[in-house]
Amino acid sequence: MDADSTHAPDLVRDMVRVVREGADVVIASRYRPGWQVRGVPVQRKLRSAGARVLFQLCFPIRGVQDYTCAYRAYRASALRDAFRRYGDDFVNQKGFQWTVDILLKLRELDLVFCEVPLVLRYDLKRGASKMKVLRTIAGSLALVVKRRVLR
Repeated sequence: MDADSTHAPDLVRDMVRVVREGADVVIASRYRPGWQVRGVPVQRKLRSAGARVLFQLCFPIRGVQDYTCAYRAYRASALRDAFRRYGDDFVNQKGFQWTVDILLKLRELDLVFCEVPLVLRYDLKRGASKMKVLRTIAGSLALVVKRRVLR
């Protein structure tokens, strides 16, 4: 969950419920019925939509439409399995592309992915984003090449 007031803490309850119902990974999604986005600049919406299309085409994951949202709940056993398989390389990306990299690694395990609708309140955010846009785009494209082309 982001700590800048853009993600509502009460969504944790719904995410935990979905894990208890059998999901291994639950993502708060901007692409599920009931979602809302308030105060997000148009250029950021376009970048997010472009990333969504790219990742869905290159790395389809059943139950996942939002690859870049970091507001997630994970079943503890799924994380243990991932660390057993990948060791320290499970979380090894610098920058915001870590969100996608973790999903791509978890995709290799036999897990159930689900999403719940997110109300993204960018209008409550104080200060500028910490994301370095060009660095994040370059890192994400490098990740696509690494995982898709150089396999």
